[in-house]
Amino acid sequence: MRLRPGFSRTSLGALVCLLAVVFSRAQAHGFDDRPRLVVWKKQRLLQVVRGDQVLRTYRVSLGVTPEGRKELRGDGRTPVGVYTIYEKRPSDRFRRFLALNYPDSTDADRAFDAGRINADTWADIWLASKRGERPRWDTPLGGFVGIHGTGGRSSRQAQLRQVSDWTDGCIALSDRDVEDLYQLVPVGAAVEIQE
Repeated sequence: MRLRPGFSRTSLGALVCLLAVVFSRAQAHGFDDRPRLVVWKKQRLLQVVRGDQVLRTYRVSLGVTPEGRKELRGDGRTPVGVYTIYEKRPSDRFRRFLALNYPDSTDADRAFDAGRINADTWADIWLASKRGERPRWDTPLGGFVGIHGTGGRSSRQAQLRQVSDWTDGCIALSDRDVEDLYQLVPVGAAVEIQE
């Protein structure tokens, strides 16, 4: 490689390191160009955000017992935390399904500390989370949590479903909105769920 006069390999290496640090900090501080989702449980809203710009806002329904953090299978709660969409697929029941990596390592740590899961279950969840794989759904923490539509129910039923919480812990949008979201958000997108 031919360098310009006054520019050494050492200074080139320093520049590459500096650019790597700037890029990683930009990603860590939300300057990444990929969209992410923010769910506000109390407001029943899902926002698609890129940087500091809100691209879309959707009304959502949550689990039948929406307040609080999901801790056990069947508790009807929608999780709280930062998750990742690890898979997108059509769904006969819900139109589209964007699968979240619940339970993740943070959920496993909390459940193990509280005595809700054993060390083997903790390790299985933790490893799947770190590898970006589908989490186990057969644990006491539950699973198969995602973002989906209402599944083609009549418009009156869909409207009723949108104003009440009816899922087992998922986040539900109208079928029209889930189609839009499905096209907009890639696998790997972060999903931050807040109370």
